[in-house]
Amino acid sequence: MLREIGTRLGPFDLTAIPIGGYWPPAIMKAAHTTPEEALQIFADVLGSYFLGIHWGTFDLTEEPVQEPLQRLEAESRRRGLDSSTVWLLKHGESRSW
Repeated sequence: MLREIGTRLGPFDLTAIPIGGYWPPAIMKAAHTTPEEALQIFADVLGSYFLGIHWGTFDLTEEPVQEPLQRLEAESRRRGLDSSTVWLLKHGESRSW
């Protein structure tokens, strides 16, 4: 379905996709994505820039608070993406584009 969105409506300039609040999956899967799933969504919708959102602000789920960022960095490297397309902003940081 997301590939269809990318094909029909994309490409998208900026994709702001949640990367946190995914553990335990039995409870959180319906409303949250893992960092790896978020980068697959980015690819499926033909995004140009990725911004990971919804992580590290509140300690509401069981994953360690910094884990989403670490997993996103690892998956970005695995996919050959770099910081010019995958934005890993610190809290309060802004970026012009």
